[in-house]
Amino acid sequence: MNDTDQTPGSPQPEPAPAAGAVPPYAAPAPMLERDARTMAMLVHIIAAAAMVLSAGTLAFLVPLVMWLVYRERSALIDHHGRLNLNLQLTMLAVIVGGVILGLVTIGLGFIVTIPLMIVYGIYALVMSIIAGVQANNGEYSRIPLVIPFVR
Repeated sequence: MNDTDQTPGSPQPEPAPAAGAVPPYAAPAPMLERDARTMAMLVHIIAAAAMVLSAGTLAFLVPLVMWLVYRERSALIDHHGRLNLNLQLTMLAVIVGGVILGLVTIGLGFIVTIPLMIVYGIYALVMSIIAGVQANNGEYSRIPLVIPFVR
């Protein structure tokens, strides 16, 4: 009996894909719960570090990239990625709004906006750390005083 002979009713082998053919899209494999908790915590902690290192201007890139990469693998990462992305985008809006307000008022607005930007930056840093701890515990948290840019 050669390789081409098969018994009736036996499954037919899958044909080999053609060279250069694009394989069909497969959904990403779900993540283990402990890995999802760790990645959700890292979204917050690395974003907090980026906020300190970039004065809040580039911190939105960390949760954006991590959320886009892992959101389909875990509902926890999807939630916390959106949560921190909204926090960082709100921080960026506070900075941009404060600078514009300060420039429009010929520098007098900076008397009010600089302290407000610093206070909101500290608030965002503390809330990011608290949300990171909650993410590591597997909790779905909410951060007040955040504009929901991404739903």
